[in-house]
Amino acid sequence: MQKAAYKFERIEKKFWLSASQYNELLPTLEHYLCYDEYGASTVCSIYYDTPDFALIRRSIERPLFKEKLRVRSYGIPRDDDAVFVEIKRKLNGIGYKRRISVSFAQAKRLMRGEAVSFTGTQTEREIAELVRRYRPRPAVCMTYTRFAMYGRQDSSFRVTVDSRLRYTTERPEQPAAEAMLPITDDDTKVLMEIKANGAIPQWLTDEMSRLKIYQAPFSKVGTCYTRHIAGALNYSNN
Repeated sequence: MQKAAYKFERIEKKFWLSASQYNELLPTLEHYLCYDEYGASTVCSIYYDTPDFALIRRSIERPLFKEKLRVRSYGIPRDDDAVFVEIKRKLNGIGYKRRISVSFAQAKRLMRGEAVSFTGTQTEREIAELVRRYRPRPAVCMTYTRFAMYGRQDSSFRVTVDSRLRYTTERPEQPAAEAMLPITDDDTKVLMEIKANGAIPQWLTDEMSRLKIYQAPFSKVGTCYTRHIAGALNYSNN
């Protein structure tokens, strides 16, 4: 069983797969990879941003450097549940993630900018500094079903497969199931992400080539904003 990590620095590549491509690829993935401790799970990500979505808007402009603030959990969190408060950064195509684990109640206090210290770590101080800088609010909640796997020989090599991507901007910290809406038009496709410290293994490159699986840059929260939020935001500002 792989333990949760709290610091990441890696290359991340995304691929859209049809149901048939995924079904053909899965046996190969299972041969070389192990499922992580969560197996199949519902991931919930609450993104915090300024009222005009400055962090998300900047991220979709593809700058050399970008950063996001979010709270991640498995399932919709309750106050006593453990969650991850995360800083996601990208510099020159390399992804960096720092996170701490606290209760959801503590996470909400931290994201409100209260002068508290739950872990006493440098990462928590970085989160508090970003909160002071941006004064964010809960902006959008996204959920999806995820299968996560890691390499049998190299546990730092990871593959995740996400399906049923949903979002809401209504009460993101306490979303109702009926408020969650599809992010994309085709729920039959799955989003595969490869996370590696170096090159993608040859066995996976060969199999993706055979199945005609090609890289397709995609941001869940960026797509949420451009397809579903930006228009409503512009309308409300006019």
